[in-house]
Amino acid sequence: MTYETIKMSIDTRGVATLMLARPQVHNAMNGVMWRELLDAVQALEADGSVRVVVLTGEGQTFCAGGDLGYQQAQGGASLDDRLDEARRFSALLHALDSLSKPLIGRINGAAYAGGFSLISVTDVAIGIDTASFAITEARLGLVPAVMLPFVVRRLGMVNARRLFLTARRFPAAEAVSYGLLHASVPPGALDAAVEDEVAHVLRCGPQALRTIKHLIAQASRHGIDVPHEHTIGQVAAMWDSAEGREGILSYFEKRKPAWTTPA
Repeated sequence: MTYETIKMSIDTRGVATLMLARPQVHNAMNGVMWRELLDAVQALEADGSVRVVVLTGEGQTFCAGGDLGYQQAQGGASLDDRLDEARRFSALLHALDSLSKPLIGRINGAAYAGGFSLISVTDVAIGIDTASFAITEARLGLVPAVMLPFVVRRLGMVNARRLFLTARRFPAAEAVSYGLLHASVPPGALDAAVEDEVAHVLRCGPQALRTIKHLIAQASRHGIDVPHEHTIGQVAAMWDSAEGREGILSYFEKRKPAWTTPA
């Protein structure tokens, strides 16, 4: 599919790059971008050859949030149309959050408002140390309702209250301290740092990663109350799985495992 607002590519290793591509407006998101991102994420989910997804932005900004011109236009739309547009953004965040392949954020510049939420649903986020961040909606009298649960989960209640209720801008080092980013690096070191994360993912069993992401989501919702028989069953299945057998055999044979991608 040809996209207007994003770019997508997949290399021979199964590393997909999903790039926000509206640099002329700092990659601000509109309804078209939400639809295209959702379509791309669903395609990557269904593609068995994809091992890991890197999310980034084109140009000097990762994502400035929602396109204010687009949002202003929603004020004259019917309630049903406004609900449909908001549902698209919600569906996108849930699709990114539940993606069964590891999602790595290559945060190439500033992230504000809705752009902040995209980072909040990544599994790993590496950003440049010159980037700045803010949840800016309250300054404009807007309510960041769809993104709020994902951001609160990422930052914790105490940090989320401060950042949502003050709309203050803060640097990359502070983003690391909150857990929004896992690391910040000089701009010239960003690609190497992201590639290091990708390389670590590619060493892991694809089916194991899919199952682990599912179990992490369950643990996030239920804590230690995840049904015991379910986790016990996962261990029993792992011991007899083709991937588990290959991983253990490769250890004893002192070679790299020959992973096959999940169907």
